[in-house]
Amino acid sequence: MRHGVWFGAALLASLFLSLAASAAPPPPDKRVKLLEGAAAAAALTPAEIAAPIKGYLPAKQFDFHLVLAPAPAVDSLRDQADVAALQQIVAKTNDARWASAVADEASVYDRFESELGVPIDRKHVPYLIRLLNRVEQDLSDPLGGAKDTFARPRPFQRFAFARVCGKAEPPKPEANPTKGTSYPSGHSTLSWAAVLVMAEVAPAKAEALLARGLEYSESRIVCSVHFPSDVEAGRLLATAVVERLHAVPAFRHDLACARAEYDAVAAGKKATKLKACR
Repeated sequence: MRHGVWFGAALLASLFLSLAASAAPPPPDKRVKLLEGAAAAAALTPAEIAAPIKGYLPAKQFDFHLVLAPAPAVDSLRDQADVAALQQIVAKTNDARWASAVADEASVYDRFESELGVPIDRKHVPYLIRLLNRVEQDLSDPLGGAKDTFARPRPFQRFAFARVCGKAEPPKPEANPTKGTSYPSGHSTLSWAAVLVMAEVAPAKAEALLARGLEYSESRIVCSVHFPSDVEAGRLLATAVVERLHAVPAFRHDLACARAEYDAVAAGKKATKLKACR
């Protein structure tokens, strides 16, 4: 299943602790904890956590400028619409939705276990984890480059909020912020790429996964750490990179292995030694 459908879904949906204090990638232990979850990270050895991950694309090959428009300029019409949408979402957030958004900030893959229907960790679906981690590695260069290039201030740098995810106390707005890492949203980029891949691995679960993916990325707005256009840009970037990966034979091979693995695990079988995938 290709991603023209998901691209359209991202566009229609947008008609809706940051990754790091800067656009630099987090260290291996924090990266594993973010992507795979705290419990999964705790089960790994230091060597497993530190093991380098090789993406499917050559480094710095994907040009984010071909996908992303510049971030909305402060006080432009686009920015004003962004601010209004953000404030509306924050205003209607109840405690249950806030708690879900806080949990979404902590990790990515395991937040989709209910929709996928199997535990998402290296013990149960190692081929899927390997596939997802390689895809996320391919996103690191364009995501970091875009954040550095556009340098959009975060919502909490500009406005006062009663609560901000990842902050014990909501920070005070800056007098005239000019730099930040808001655009595009890193969590939205990583989670949407994961959802697109999982939707191909388990097509019968695609509708539920996509719906949850939209909710997950909206959590970044609920958290007051991103504007709606940051989230939209993250999904667009993820969609473009995953679509590009379909031209890479190694990606297609690993995707097929993850599908076979998922089918076996969902049927109650173990699939850690697929002959063609060793």
